[in-house]
Amino acid sequence: MLVKFLLSLGYVLGLALIHPNYAQNSPQDYLNAHNAARAKVGVRNLTWNDTVASYAQNYANQRTVDCRLVHSEGPYGENLANSIDNLSGVEAVGLWVSEKADYDTINNTCSVGGVCLNYTQVVWQYSEHLGCARVRCDTGGSFICCNYDPPGNYIFSRPFKINQAAPTPETAVTPSSTSLPPSTVPTPEALTPNSTSLPPSISRYPGGVTPNSKNRRQKVRLVAGLIAGPSALIVGLSIVWLVLRWKRKRNDTDSKFDVPFGNEFENGMGPKKFSYNELANATNNFGEKNKLGEGGFGAVYKGFLRDLNTFVAVKKVSRKSKQGSKEYATEVKIISRLRHKNTVKLMGWCHEKELILVYEFMPNGSLDFHLFKGKSLLTWDVRYKIVQGLASALLYLHEEGDQCVLHRDIKSSNVMLDSEFNAKLGDFGLARLVDHAKGSQTTALAGTIGYMAPECFTASKASKESDVFSFGIVALEIACGRRSIEQRDEEAPISLVARVWESYGKKRLADVVDKKLCMNFNQDQMESLMIVGLWCAHPDRNLRPSIRQAMQVLNFESQLPILPCKMPVPNYDVPTAPATKFGYMKYKTDQITCIKQLA
Repeated sequence: MLVKFLLSLGYVLGLALIHPNYAQNSPQDYLNAHNAARAKVGVRNLTWNDTVASYAQNYANQRTVDCRLVHSEGPYGENLANSIDNLSGVEAVGLWVSEKADYDTINNTCSVGGVCLNYTQVVWQYSEHLGCARVRCDTGGSFICCNYDPPGNYIFSRPFKINQAAPTPETAVTPSSTSLPPSTVPTPEALTPNSTSLPPSISRYPGGVTPNSKNRRQKVRLVAGLIAGPSALIVGLSIVWLVLRWKRKRNDTDSKFDVPFGNEFENGMGPKKFSYNELANATNNFGEKNKLGEGGFGAVYKGFLRDLNTFVAVKKVSRKSKQGSKEYATEVKIISRLRHKNTVKLMGWCHEKELILVYEFMPNGSLDFHLFKGKSLLTWDVRYKIVQGLASALLYLHEEGDQCVLHRDIKSSNVMLDSEFNAKLGDFGLARLVDHAKGSQTTALAGTIGYMAPECFTASKASKESDVFSFGIVALEIACGRRSIEQRDEEAPISLVARVWESYGKKRLADVVDKKLCMNFNQDQMESLMIVGLWCAHPDRNLRPSIRQAMQVLNFESQLPILPCKMPVPNYDVPTAPATKFGYMKYKTDQITCIKQLA
């Protein structure tokens, strides 16, 4: 942006010295500024048109209230500019022309993050007529509108031909050129460029200035402009080089990550961008005493932001982590859109020296610390509230946003607990946005073994159903106090789903309840939680409930489903048996086909 500004400054300085009336806003000023840019690429001159100018004036008058850059969507091509100061029409054209720095003539493309549409409209080869207007804004400053006929910027078309022949001397625009009839060099109020003769009261050489003396003066100004413009540009580029060198030294850019963020974050929308030094100070320079935990992704530190007077959790992504720049950017973009009481709030981010995310601080840590590592004994009421909160978060992600969010990594270590043990789902590094009508996405294998649905391995397909599967595993972990897969000595790993399904078939669910609860639980809720967990973890994705259906059962708004007596084996080659509201008619198991009558 600084380079573009300095290019614009050099252009305007040079034009100011070349043309004495550059700060004015007459039709000839607008034409000269446009046609000078068009001549450089060999495009014919524009001519002034009263009808186009009248349209520009009318629309500019409509914008005086706020002077926002909102296009009229009319029949003409259109360039707009505004400023809080006294921006002239020629200065506005200079700003549009400066976009040339972002335009790749060979490939007909605009650089990433650049703007080129104003420049390409200025030099559009098929545009013939120009009309411009300038008004003062009610809030101060000025608003400039230029319209072009025919309009430009058609998709897949070039604004001008490469190596197009330069205009002949007869058609080229110079400061003394009369590309308009003499009567089209009036004040902006006249706006009568199509008249063919001068009024009797206007001399052809006002003030006694002859063409020869005028030409001599213009040549002097031309030479001065050609010297001053490049000089200003060289000085400006030198300043840019010094600034960039200082920034590289300050931020140690050799250690920066390339993060594909959108403009909304750079422009201050959404989470706050923190500096590395701010977060280092908040976490005691990422000291070991502040470390809350560490995993494959990196480490999480407790920090205190004095400006916000609040504690935060600072996630510092390890360079060895599988979560790279793409996943980091995905997590920021998706979680910043979420507004739900059961999702972790992202407060900010930083990628100066490391990939860092800043979350609201969860005093009670993650769910797995309580279930498996003895941090505290969660009572049954707390456990059931956690399950309901997690289900509410998943319902929000799947059904209540503009797009469906597939989390793809729901597990107990990603369920955080606030000071009142309310569940908040976090870690959206693997999440994906899909349309509600689609509901699934073919993707690379991702997730955590023990929580991933079978179809994720066979078809690499993430969907609402695969998220529901993971939710079912967490529900069973909460009820049983066991991990999804347990390895005991040299025995084969034991699946929690298989263990619970076996007890369900024997009608002995109480055998797998977490022993630490000492039988202090609500029996109806326990039965509901376990059966919903099995229902969600059904091996066949087509026979799982939606998260809304699961919530209705957990809230005792619907009856319990009737499941097969033995854990089904997924069969992906044969169409799945149809589902009914509360159960299923037929299931394929290891050796037996169990038929259950519906209640």
